[in-house]
Amino acid sequence: MNNKTLDHLLITFTVLFDLCFVATAIVVGYWVRFESGWLEALALHKGGTPPLDDYFRLIPLMAIIWLMTLKALKLYRPENNATLSALWTLCKATGIALIATLAALFFIFHHDAYSRWVMLLASGFSLVWLFLGRLVLYRFRQAIHAQGVGVNRAAIVGYEARVEKFISTLKARPNSGYKLIGVIDGPANADGSLLQHLGESQDILELVQTHRLDTLFITSPAVSNDTILQILHTCEGVPVQINMLPELSEFISSGTAIAFFDDIPILRLRETPMQGMQGILKRLIDIVCSMSAVILLSPLMLAIAVSIRLTSPGKAIFRQERVGRAGKRFHIYKFRSMRTDAEEKVGHVWAKSDDPRQTSLGKFLRRWSLDELPQFFNVLKGDMSLVGPRPEMSGLIDTFRESIPHYLARQRVKSGMTGWAQVNGLRGNTSLEERVSYDRYYIENWSLGLDIKIILKTLWAIRKGYR
Repeated sequence: MNNKTLDHLLITFTVLFDLCFVATAIVVGYWVRFESGWLEALALHKGGTPPLDDYFRLIPLMAIIWLMTLKALKLYRPENNATLSALWTLCKATGIALIATLAALFFIFHHDAYSRWVMLLASGFSLVWLFLGRLVLYRFRQAIHAQGVGVNRAAIVGYEARVEKFISTLKARPNSGYKLIGVIDGPANADGSLLQHLGESQDILELVQTHRLDTLFITSPAVSNDTILQILHTCEGVPVQINMLPELSEFISSGTAIAFFDDIPILRLRETPMQGMQGILKRLIDIVCSMSAVILLSPLMLAIAVSIRLTSPGKAIFRQERVGRAGKRFHIYKFRSMRTDAEEKVGHVWAKSDDPRQTSLGKFLRRWSLDELPQFFNVLKGDMSLVGPRPEMSGLIDTFRESIPHYLARQRVKSGMTGWAQVNGLRGNTSLEERVSYDRYYIENWSLGLDIKIILKTLWAIRKGYR
């Protein structure tokens, strides 16, 4: 079984599962609304319980609406159906399908047999089951790929040093869906693994057919433009996918996009993240969540402030200059966890878990991240976001920008109370290079779903007492 056959099979299963889930969701929604007794206090339906047969007649209509919506939102792609981004897209699909169903009921059926509660419940159940079904199929796809079933047989055309990283990545991920067969126009053992030399590019058609290749990865500039054109022309009638590792690959990130200006392709090496509607939504979430936290946690914050004043001399709130988005300086707020003279002799340095400058109460606050609570006010002011790279002390920026590659990339977005680096264990006095790498990943792959994932992982880490 090749990869295309496997994908078609999984898509077929996904469609069948979707149909079953949507149909079942209607029946379960009907049962919860009319027969379970759980929603009696919210009963809005007048008259007796409508017959279940009326809702059976809705199944074809809802199935068509759901399938069209899922297809339009590109949710029948097996390779990315189990990500948080896919879950967010499924949420949008649920809203669209619900509105479309209610509109269809209004224009097609003109009586009171159909409960809006049933429609709402059915949409909620469908959302959960559709995502879980996709997750199961995605894991199944990875498992059989790891066994060598349904994989793309791939070859690399041309060879140079940086291709070794690509080869190592493919070999380190047996569930990637690719099986590397060998190299065309390159040495047989360039990466030290005796990678098979298949032949030369002028015989590309014969090589593709002989080795049953599904994918070609062309390296550039190791392969000339004339050779690339010759490969494309020769393989026109062969079902082989052709990918290119471009010459500018060291500049290209996951956020790279292709735009067109009067039919002229333009490669965007970097886009400004968190803009438009999603950026506005992120800010609204920051405001709502931080305001709610300030209101709910105000008694706790007051108790902490009083305890700090009673147990050690000095102010309860510690203010320190930090650097945020676009190099903007602001004062971060924290509950003071150290002595008031903590920076007099050592200056700006990172705190350690066993830092002798900590007070006894401060050690407790830092262990449970309670010293960070005043930063909800920074989020309200707009200096910070709930999620983003942690803001650095202003006195360390000049040193880090010279010694750490891509360090200033962290300043493309607002700083956060927590971040992707922190939930992956890079807190406090840890490798700055690794933290920058994780921060860049967050910036280039940002989504609201990723923010939610980071917040949940942060709460879990705090629950376990990590710092």
